[in-house]
Amino acid sequence: MSIPLDRLYHHIEDVAKDICEDDIVIYRFFPHGSKKLENLLQLQLYSTEKIYKNFSIYCNDQEPLEYEFYQRESKTLQKQTKFGDLLDKFNLLSPMNLKYGGKNIYDQGILLHSEKRSVNLELYQNNGYLPAYYWSHAIIARDWFRYAKHVKQKKQIDKIFLIYNRAWAGTREYRLKFSELLIKLNLQNYCKTSINPIEPELGIHYKLHKFSNPIWQPMQVLENYFPSSSAHSHYSADFDLEDYEYTEIEVVLETLFDDDRLHLTEKSLRPIACGQPFILAGTHGSLEYLRSYGFKTFADVWDESYDTIKDPEKRLCAITELMRQIAKWNAPTKKTNMAKAYAIAEYNKQHFFSQEFFNNLIKELRLNLSDALNKLKNTNTSSVWINRRIERSKYPELKKFLTLQEHNDVPDHDKLTKNELINILSCARSYYNCHKKEP
Repeated sequence: MSIPLDRLYHHIEDVAKDICEDDIVIYRFFPHGSKKLENLLQLQLYSTEKIYKNFSIYCNDQEPLEYEFYQRESKTLQKQTKFGDLLDKFNLLSPMNLKYGGKNIYDQGILLHSEKRSVNLELYQNNGYLPAYYWSHAIIARDWFRYAKHVKQKKQIDKIFLIYNRAWAGTREYRLKFSELLIKLNLQNYCKTSINPIEPELGIHYKLHKFSNPIWQPMQVLENYFPSSSAHSHYSADFDLEDYEYTEIEVVLETLFDDDRLHLTEKSLRPIACGQPFILAGTHGSLEYLRSYGFKTFADVWDESYDTIKDPEKRLCAITELMRQIAKWNAPTKKTNMAKAYAIAEYNKQHFFSQEFFNNLIKELRLNLSDALNKLKNTNTSSVWINRRIERSKYPELKKFLTLQEHNDVPDHDKLTKNELINILSCARSYYNCHKKEP
């Protein structure tokens, strides 16, 4: 399934240009959804001089931030790079050590991200990045689920709970324990759900998997109780009308759970777009995060205290216990409570598709990006860049390069002429001279 997310990044580029009236160099992961450092690519083919002289924005706005992971990845990439390559010798690697990044004359780059309460974010801030937060998944979800606005459901309830449970590797290990808790509480017959015995990315059975957190390792043979999942990875970018018509409450299994970070994806917004009541299995405070954007949750209908529990195992048990309580409602109680829940869900759907919500998302992007761009411009010295170039000038390849009009050993789009280099150095020195301290 092809998802044209580059339109979002072109919009971000336009917003950035509107803010600072300068050219912007955007890096984003492509194919979309990739986490590989070698797939952090330019949004378009920028000239080498433009890369060196203009602001860089690195978009890690779809997946959670993983500072240590990308530090390891960058070292691997450096080992694979030919040391004698002129551009690599001339390049100043950024703290993130991106494939194309870190070539410009600015002391810092902008990290466009989508998470809060993040230790990873602090690591990036302490190592040369200015963060700019926005809820990217909300903007994306409005596009992905746009047709849900026009759907009129015809409820034919078969199960109480709808649960999408596909991948379980990495931060999603808790989903296996969640399935086991459903069995323990005899809830499997109340749920429209499935299980993947073999993790789709790793190609390994959960019985052979080495768990990062052993508490999530199930003892039950889960496939004896649930059908196998046939969902593809792109299913999170769509909705199945029949699933919603045959169920009453979605239990959302977010990407992050056993974590402290706030990072809500389109998974949390799909039931909202479809007008479905939901229980949210995310990190603690996730419901409050939703409420901060104007959504209502269901504390007047059922117990939402699970959202305040910091211990992930206790939080997961509280969620499944809540499901058990809901499954025990008698008919009159269920009718009254679900009427309240659907009224809240309808409000959330209207809010999600409202112009006010969209305007607030774009305003948030613009304000945070503006703050980062202004800080980057006003605090830049180019001192690290200048000092590195002085050090690099000792290489004979650079001396040879400076005697030529062009360096012909690199692809056309990476050619850097002598005059372009002089222009870049001149621009960098102007920053350096303005900010250097007098003796």
